Amino acid sequence: MLEAQPVTRRDRRIAARKAQILDAAATVFSQRGYENATTREIAETADLAEGTLYNYFQNKRELLIGVARAYADEVSADIQSVQAEQFEDMLAQLMANRFRRGRERRLFMLFLAEARHNADVHRYYVEEALYRIMDVTEQRVTALIEAGKMRPVDPMVASRTMSAAIMGFAAMFELGITVPYSSPERLGAEVTDIFLNGLRNDKVTR
Repeated sequence: MLEAQPVTRRDRRIAARKAQILDAAATVFSQRGYENATTREIAETADLAEGTLYNYFQNKRELLIGVARAYADEVSADIQSVQAEQFEDMLAQLMANRFRRGRERRLFMLFLAEARHNADVHRYYVEEALYRIMDVTEQRVTALIEAGKMRPVDPMVASRTMSAAIMGFAAMFELGITVPYSSPERLGAEVTDIFLNGLRNDKVTR
């Protein structure tokens, strides 16, 4: 669930400043990695004094957690906002959105690396980000099954399969394994076709 929106002018100002800092932190973390990033670099990227940053976040660890939560909110909102009459079009659009965002892919790799040896990062990224993303996807799949737009499969397995495909492509891109497609939209459509229709040729006698 997305966090409640600020209601007063002061709340909106604080939320905007936090978002500004987290956006800068995401940029620095994605470029430098967590260990090499400094709060000074993050403050400079946000065009703020380092002391101002500490008015909103206590330390670099809290910034990393904030970036993970913002990442989850952004992806969840994207999943909820995609509108398409056909499930295939909706899924292709979601995948294309994920494939085209380079910083998001780098952040995924960052969180994956940090979660392996940092219990706090694992806790917040897995529980606050990954599970939230998969839960939103599962809810969308369930709604489509109930509407008769998707056959009755296990929504949990379906959502995790879709998430695994997107994560796998993100990892390949960041490792330099290229996929020769002219656009994220075309790649998203091809992956969606394979996901929905499989590899079996129905024209071949079974």
